[in-house]
Amino acid sequence: MKYIALIAVCFVLCFGCGVKKQNNPVTQAEVDELVDRWLTLWSTYDLNLLDSIFWNDPQMTYFSSEKRGLVKGFDQMKPHHEGFGFVAGGKKPTKTLWLEDINTTLQPDFAVVDAIWYFGDKSMPKDSVQNGPVTFMMQRNGKGMLRISHTHFANYE
Repeated sequence: MKYIALIAVCFVLCFGCGVKKQNNPVTQAEVDELVDRWLTLWSTYDLNLLDSIFWNDPQMTYFSSEKRGLVKGFDQMKPHHEGFGFVAGGKKPTKTLWLEDINTTLQPDFAVVDAIWYFGDKSMPKDSVQNGPVTFMMQRNGKGMLRISHTHFANYE
């Protein structure tokens, strides 16, 4: 009887507790590639890139540093970006957006990236261009592709 109890305890410890094993855990390389795609979006102003970057879902959320309120749902991303001059096919922006102090927290099912964003002329002193913190939450979509499911921008000033 004690062996049955021991086997039951081992079974519970091995299979019933702990974190569910992820068959396709998020990797740093995937996160870096997604951040690079997001930076490409800002260097090209190309609306056609949105689907390869953001989670195409009604639950996707985005807090802008420039507009009040919550952008909720992927279908709101195109009009939000059009409001900043993004167009299908892209155009040459007048300012540069870049990230510094990038930190990534990896979990099997998601990643969180926090950084400081800068927007302006890169040749100017950093304290003279617009900047602030940003956080990205990334997770896999239904096709297993890593996408940004939540973004929160803020301004330091």
